[in-house]
Amino acid sequence: MYKCAPAQAKLTLAVATGRAWFFALALGCISSLGACTTPPGISVLAVDVVEVGSTANQLAIRLQLTNPTKVAIRIDTWNYSVRVREDQVYSGQWVAAITIPPESRLLTAIPAVVPIKNQPGPESPWSIDGSLRYLETSRFSQLLYDLGLNRPSAPFTASGPGMGSGGTIPSAG
Repeated sequence: MYKCAPAQAKLTLAVATGRAWFFALALGCISSLGACTTPPGISVLAVDVVEVGSTANQLAIRLQLTNPTKVAIRIDTWNYSVRVREDQVYSGQWVAAITIPPESRLLTAIPAVVPIKNQPGPESPWSIDGSLRYLETSRFSQLLYDLGLNRPSAPFTASGPGMGSGGTIPSAG
C-alpha cells in the first residue's frame, strides 16, 4: 500500500499540471480570438465653443465614427486631453454607451470644460489626443470584456487652426 502512494501522488501532480497547462492554453487562445476585433475609425471633425460661462467655457469635440465590420461595435469610454495654444486645458474621461451599427458611420460629440483663464477663441489653435475603449456586441466579446481579459482600445489624435462656435452640448449616450 505504501508503494502506491508515491505513484498516486505523481499522477495527481501530473493531472493538476496538465489541467493548469490546458487552462493557460485555452485562456491564451480565447484572449487572442477576442483581440482580433477591427477598431472603429475615429475622425475629429471640429472643436466648438458651445457655452461661455463666467468661470469656464464648455467645448464640444465633434467626431465621426466608422464601423468597417459586419458586427456592431459598442463604444464604451473615451480618455482624452485637449490643448489650446499648446497648453493642456482639459484631460478627462467620457463614458458613452453608444453602438455603431455594422458597416456604417455615426456622428457624435464629447465634452471638455476649459477654465476662463485659458479662454479659447475662434483663432485658438487646438489639438486633441486620446483613446477610445470599445467592444464588439457579441456575447463572447462581452464576456471577455466583463472578465477584463480583452479591453480593446483605439488611439486618436487631431489638431486644427481655430475653433468653431455654437451647436449642441454633448449629452451622455
